[in-house]
Amino acid sequence: MESHSIAICENAGERESVMKLVEISAGYWLPRALHVVADLGVADALDEEPRSADYLAAEVGVNADALDRVLRLLASHDVFRRNEGKYEHNALSLALRSDHPQSMRAYVRLVGLPVFWKSWGALEEVVRSGKPAVTDIFAYLKEHPRETEIFDAGMKSKAQSAISPVIAAYDFSQLGTIADIGGGLGHLLKAILKSSPKSRGVLFDQAHVIERVEPDQAIGTRLTLQAGDFFRGPLPSCDAYMVMEVLHDWTDKQSRQILQQIRSAASGAAKLLVIETMLPSASAWTAGQGEHFGHSLDINMLVLTGGRERTSDEFARLFADSGWRFLRVMPTASPYSIVEAITA
Repeated sequence: MESHSIAICENAGERESVMKLVEISAGYWLPRALHVVADLGVADALDEEPRSADYLAAEVGVNADALDRVLRLLASHDVFRRNEGKYEHNALSLALRSDHPQSMRAYVRLVGLPVFWKSWGALEEVVRSGKPAVTDIFAYLKEHPRETEIFDAGMKSKAQSAISPVIAAYDFSQLGTIADIGGGLGHLLKAILKSSPKSRGVLFDQAHVIERVEPDQAIGTRLTLQAGDFFRGPLPSCDAYMVMEVLHDWTDKQSRQILQQIRSAASGAAKLLVIETMLPSASAWTAGQGEHFGHSLDINMLVLTGGRERTSDEFARLFADSGWRFLRVMPTASPYSIVEAITA
């Protein structure tokens, strides 16, 4: 009789471990289905009435059987509700609608952009080389207007989910003039200025970004726009500086350059607020608290930009090398934390 090298699982624990690996290895099937449904606008086509896959497929112009099977997968994970062969909205599917107040459709479409999807497909090459799959993701977006539009909308929807927790976690009213370095279209800074009517703000980003910033009458002249390059400066001289999801785009060396440019422009007693995900510390891992969204985001940075997420100790070292003194970390009611530093 032939001997077999694969042992049969002897107990429920072993079988559970095997199935866990099966689920992890096939994990991309579910998000890819979500990307496609968001891109097609299926949630927008579904109104308050239960609708068949035939109806929805006709509305968005796809094959009915294929759409039905994709929606069935999503409904099995609580995105849409399936009832008697028809689909209805639930809390998650409603957030896929373009008109939802906290719509995440744009962000889901962003994550599913071909350049992102293909880059993740090259993860093995990234791990072998340590280099991102895209030479310069920001230059790529600059050259692809349609994808830039999706990127802007996706960043806005993601920012909206983090803005309220960030404002709730920190007293911005104590700050006079706040510079948002690499602040994109200004969603966070605008919200802070609305919540702190005595503060003023300077939004700093590249010229092609600044030119797309829309005015806000509720803020008026309290918001100033300044175009430039945060690697070369000059940066505005302000009382406080915010850097939200910027440093994670860059290597430690590049991040030190950015922080040094900010330090050169800062007044003597300026504050620095870095808003990013905070990777769990060694003690958190020891306590069994290593799970965090930041780990996924960290690999996304590895694939797309060559940047990384960081622990509090890693931030402290970056600050010390760049003329800043680490003060504290303030968690928010979101995956993001606020890392506070002052001039050294």
